[in-house]
Amino acid sequence: MKNLVFILMIFAVVACKNKNQETADKYSSEGTTETNTPGDINNGIEGISLEKIWETDATLTTAEGVVFDEVRGVYYVSCIGGVPPTKEDGDGFIAILDQRGTILNLEFAKGLDAPKGMAISEGNLYVTDINEFVIINIESGSMQRIAIQGAQFLNDVALAPDGSIYFTDTNTNTIYRYSDGQVNVYLQDDRLSNPNGIYVDDETIYVASYSVGDFNTVNIADKAITKNASAAIPGGDGVAPWEGGFAISSWNGEVYYSNSTGSIEKVLDTKEVKMNAADIAINQKAGELLIPTFFGNTVAAYKIVNKG
Repeated sequence: MKNLVFILMIFAVVACKNKNQETADKYSSEGTTETNTPGDINNGIEGISLEKIWETDATLTTAEGVVFDEVRGVYYVSCIGGVPPTKEDGDGFIAILDQRGTILNLEFAKGLDAPKGMAISEGNLYVTDINEFVIINIESGSMQRIAIQGAQFLNDVALAPDGSIYFTDTNTNTIYRYSDGQVNVYLQDDRLSNPNGIYVDDETIYVASYSVGDFNTVNIADKAITKNASAAIPGGDGVAPWEGGFAISSWNGEVYYSNSTGSIEKVLDTKEVKMNAADIAINQKAGELLIPTFFGNTVAAYKIVNKG
């Protein structure tokens, strides 16, 4: 997806061979310390199942990402507006939902182009917007826009325990880091294979690949890349931790559950009803998984049920 035309075709749901495939295959083993294959869940629970509990009205135009504000008890939803999701058209917005899917404020923040990933820290909402990193003060609604030179398709965002914020550029195989008011390239490597979803803990960055479906980890200290699941999650989108493992969405309309060693099981498939599964979030206290449905223009909530 280095080719911009290709990424537009992907979101228009036109089948096309990814032009990064040869590069991804070339680097599929170089520099990695291990490769794990899908298998049984063995991290303390056998797996999970999902039970749908609510869905919003279909007014969240091209709903892409969702994040839970634990302080205020609400969800923020990034809405791209009109597609393609690379068009600088100013029709993107952020909506606010309560915990039962009622839309409290459809356009809490507006005038964005195509907002995608989000994270919350110290009263600010951090949002990617094509080639800008946007900081929104939650109380005042004021925005600070940081232009990212060379960025093409900024995507998911994750808050690290140390307060820094990491975010991906899917088109350029880049992970950026925001800290102390500055954005810098943390890692740029073709082995990331179009990084999309991201989660960060004290020592590790977890990254879902959009193009080839890998689930990789990056050691924060030395930037070593480990492939934890190879081609297991096509169209990898959001990554959210749960019970020692991770829920990982596929934009095509699936959700998978992986333990920390990379074992995978599919727990939701909505492809038959042509419903996407974009950048997910989990309300840890309520045990609920939130799924933006992209072209479905909604957010759907599922109760997480542990098996075993």
